Amino acid sequence: MTRIAVILGSIRPNRVGGEVADWVVAKASSVDGVEAELVDIAAFNLPVFAEETPPMMAAPKDPAGIAFNEALASYDAYIFVTPEYNFSIPGALKNAIDFIVPSNLANKAVGLVGYSYSHGYQPLAHLRDVLVNFTTGVVGPQVTLSLATDVVDGAFSPASTHERKFAGMVEAIVTQDKALSTLR
Repeated sequence: MTRIAVILGSIRPNRVGGEVADWVVAKASSVDGVEAELVDIAAFNLPVFAEETPPMMAAPKDPAGIAFNEALASYDAYIFVTPEYNFSIPGALKNAIDFIVPSNLANKAVGLVGYSYSHGYQPLAHLRDVLVNFTTGVVGPQVTLSLATDVVDGAFSPASTHERKFAGMVEAIVTQDKALSTLR
């Protein structure tokens, strides 16, 4: 069984990201041998990262940072769901990532789902750059969603063409997880 945390990277009150993340959890959980759960960074109320030492040297001391790391530690793999803010990831997501103890993500598979009016390509490229520091196995297949075509009358309604892309990404995550599990 591959346990996947679906990390929702938006904390805005009227975010479409909640619907996107719920779709990701449902689709991933429908794959044999996969159990997916939502990890919503908004639920942790993380302060701005201001620890005395980086998590690479010492675990965060802030209670919210500790709780966030404890929530992530038990998963085999991750899918980050992120909107595009100014051609990048939201500050709240970057801040949450700054709290992560590298061993929580090391040698674990990671998938990426982005959404924006331009399909979320930019934040996914930046997220790949950030996650390199954690020695993750970010898979090649990714899912990019358009707010112009995959949101209808304010509700998330993804085009059926995303089904195949998503299935390919989850398959790559499971394969990567099996390969990397020997290194953990």
